Amino acid sequence: MKKTFYTILVLSSSIYANSTILYEYGNKDYKNSMTKIDGKVQNIKYKYFNKSHELQLGIQSDNVNRKHSILNINLPSLDVEKYSAKYIYNLNDTLSLKGSFIKIIDNLAPTDQGKVYGLGVNYNILKGFSTSLNYYKSDYNSFNVNQYDISFSKVFKIDDVKLKASIIAKKIDIDGSNYGAYIFKDKDYFTSGVKLGANYNSFTLGAGAFFGERIFTVLDNGMKVQHHAMQQDKTYMFSVGKKFKNFDIIAKYSYQNGKELPENRDDVDTKVTAISLIYKF
Repeated sequence: MKKTFYTILVLSSSIYANSTILYEYGNKDYKNSMTKIDGKVQNIKYKYFNKSHELQLGIQSDNVNRKHSILNINLPSLDVEKYSAKYIYNLNDTLSLKGSFIKIIDNLAPTDQGKVYGLGVNYNILKGFSTSLNYYKSDYNSFNVNQYDISFSKVFKIDDVKLKASIIAKKIDIDGSNYGAYIFKDKDYFTSGVKLGANYNSFTLGAGAFFGERIFTVLDNGMKVQHHAMQQDKTYMFSVGKKFKNFDIIAKYSYQNGKELPENRDDVDTKVTAISLIYKF
């Protein structure tokens, strides 16, 4: 299935203009986790777009090394694949509609074979100012998750610097009683965040943060989901990149702090450093 998906991406990118293909490789590092030590993550994304349509296809592959921190024994590695798709239809210059889907394959977690469905709308209120509303339904074996997103974005310039600032709010409700053997104590979560992107000549800069507890969160406008029972309370993101004629390179860093709920493990840090290569057709 993985090889088939890669083949589809390559063939699609060779057929259609107005396309980009992204490859990302990253390293993960965990601190104070009960079992997770470190790992790697790989992403491939294909995007086709024109004035009326945008289609994105993606695959994420994670491999995490594990060792029990108390018993000091090696454990089987965690292997995850996530397949995602998103379609945006621009009705006009003001209004666009979105649908998205994610499929999860996980060799250890109770959320294996989970599916995430998304619907959304984006409305350009004024020139350079827009708002979006999104709903995501995560369908897992023993529970479901409903997520409601609202965001406001503003595009503006300061001298030769182009900027985009966004504020985001996410409401997450769990419908169900347990994640494997773990019984949910809290089922309602709310988190807010800010993002800032800047372009100057051929250089890009990005920064973002989320505050407030969240769990099983859908991110990246419907293309990513955190499907383990990890209650995050702080997230920081940073990126810097350089654009060339048909090629971009971006370095990324993210930091998350939270609690592993089944293990009752507080103050667990997750750090990811990654490099992205984007080719434009």
